Amino acid sequence: MNVNNDILFEQFKNTVDVNNPPKLLLHACCAPCSTYCLTRVLPYFDVTLYYSNDNITDSGEHAKRLAELVKLVDIVNGGQFEVQPLRKLKLVKTTLCADNFYKAAKGLEQEREGGARCTECFKLRLLETFRYAQTHGFDLFGTTLTVSPYKNSQLLNEIGLALQTDPVKWLSSDFKKHGGYLESIRLSNKYSLYRQHYCGCEFSLRQMQEIK
Repeated sequence: MNVNNDILFEQFKNTVDVNNPPKLLLHACCAPCSTYCLTRVLPYFDVTLYYSNDNITDSGEHAKRLAELVKLVDIVNGGQFEVQPLRKLKLVKTTLCADNFYKAAKGLEQEREGGARCTECFKLRLLETFRYAQTHGFDLFGTTLTVSPYKNSQLLNEIGLALQTDPVKWLSSDFKKHGGYLESIRLSNKYSLYRQHYCGCEFSLRQMQEIK
């Protein structure tokens, strides 16, 4: 049964005490996707972005997306973003370990984007996010991935819910709602952020090039 994760997000944020906001570790796939998601979470949570994306196996592309995320954090903390944070926005950078992704994707290299390989990729990144949240005193963990119309938000939320435990809970979301994806494009253009043309893994890039 499908769950309306956008409604769950709205209901939860309305319970938050903004004078003592929960600490949210938000997995960030890239700066463009993070833009709109931040407009939804900054007014309610003490947010830390978590850049853990071993699927971006090209080290140059990985570094480029991280640099754009650093740029976005500076924009927010410099007071130039459309929504002001309750607390200073923070960013945790992880070291690229492509082997983690290759192990998760083993035997699924020929799967189409959105298939079983993507499921294993989601599990890998959300597990890393949960583990960091668990060991660093966060109340919640979530992801910006649900803003993409190409990502299965129901699946992402199911994975997150399966990982949650006391005291670290999953923040349900479907950030593509309310025109979220189009807003992420607008905000990316407004702040001159690099928008990549593929999800990040070499297999999706290869398939895209084959279609062309």
